[in-house]
Amino acid sequence: MKERKTMKVISEIDLYVSLKTGDAVRLYAGEAREFPEYIGYACLQAGAKEVREEPKTIEDVIEETTEKPKAKPKTTKKK
Repeated sequence: MKERKTMKVISEIDLYVSLKTGDAVRLYAGEAREFPEYIGYACLQAGAKEVREEPKTIEDVIEETTEKPKAKPKTTKKK
């Protein structure tokens, strides 16, 4: 069985992409989707961008910003 290569894409605006082969996909703004490469390239032509790594979720961003900062080491002044 032949393995099909995929591509993950994301768009800043809602997109509807259709191909002459009859394939059609809808991309919602800010939502990353994974498609076969031939559909992914059509999405890129329509204005989407390829996702190389998974974008952070809101929960991840909140978790990063709410972590307690590390205490600074105490230093003494030289006399």
